[in-house]
Amino acid sequence: MKISVYITSYNQKEYLLESIESVLSQTLKPFQIVIVDDCSTDGSQEVIAGYVSKHDDLIIPVYHTQNQGVAQSRIAGVRATTGDYVSHVDGDDRFLPTKLEEEARLLQGNRNAQIAFSDYYYITEDGTRTGSWAETEKPPQGDVFCRTFARDFPKQGLFRNELTHREAWKHIGFYDPNLSLYEDYEMLIRLTKHLRVVYRDVPLSEYRLHEAGLSRARAVEHLAALKYIYEKNQPLLDDAGPAGRVEVEQKLGEWMARIANRAVDEAIEDAQQRRGRAHALRQYLQVVRSQPSYSVHYKPVLRILLPEVAFESLRAVSRKARLYARSVRR
Repeated sequence: MKISVYITSYNQKEYLLESIESVLSQTLKPFQIVIVDDCSTDGSQEVIAGYVSKHDDLIIPVYHTQNQGVAQSRIAGVRATTGDYVSHVDGDDRFLPTKLEEEARLLQGNRNAQIAFSDYYYITEDGTRTGSWAETEKPPQGDVFCRTFARDFPKQGLFRNELTHREAWKHIGFYDPNLSLYEDYEMLIRLTKHLRVVYRDVPLSEYRLHEAGLSRARAVEHLAALKYIYEKNQPLLDDAGPAGRVEVEQKLGEWMARIANRAVDEAIEDAQQRRGRAHALRQYLQVVRSQPSYSVHYKPVLRILLPEVAFESLRAVSRKARLYARSVRR
């Protein structure tokens, strides 16, 4: 089995060496390593060039001359690979030594599966482990399309660094370049629609959590991306059956509602920090438009439009009025 691994990197020099070394140290040596640098300015390209000079028969560099975003970097990585199977790791994450060997063995022993994945550790910026993704719940195997679309996996996360038959991209298509968030989620929806998965119940990689991750994006950006993903892939649910559609729409709706609540809080914070009440109100209305099940409520609107003292006074009056009405009914 020839396995290609692609690494995506953007200004991650301090972690990139660890990522590359983790792939080079695999017990099952990769057939090829593609490193895609998205126009880094921190010296990452010099690090990559140093590895290429030592492993020019193994490592293929792809240098972007302008920043193109994570989706385009992943597309470039897949396109540059030539192995039978492909896995990937971000420039700030790491493989554990037996990752490729154990997942390759899984696929060889399960001919009906075309994707292998495993548990992974969460690590801090300094590499300290804080737990694993599937430590309290075992993920499903086989046909996981609806579960993937609904994000009905441990901790509402998804599997990562999967080992996939390369031919899949010829038939299913690449990552969506319109997405700067959740491009991996959207790709997994389409992959699992057509391919079966098999799972290794051992952490075989490490996922670094830090401030440069998804949490930096505002909630309205998360909602816009999720709405786009749902509308794009909704036709894939046509043959999923009523139960499958309900599962996806319910779980995804609950998740988006939580993000919508966070977006409301952000809009209110904008208003309180005097970034402009009109701007904050537009942000809130954007939340409402992006989440059909989330209707307009007067309380967030008043919190945005009124000074904090006036809102608290109005809330106190409203509370007294409700208490009085209850006492009258009694």
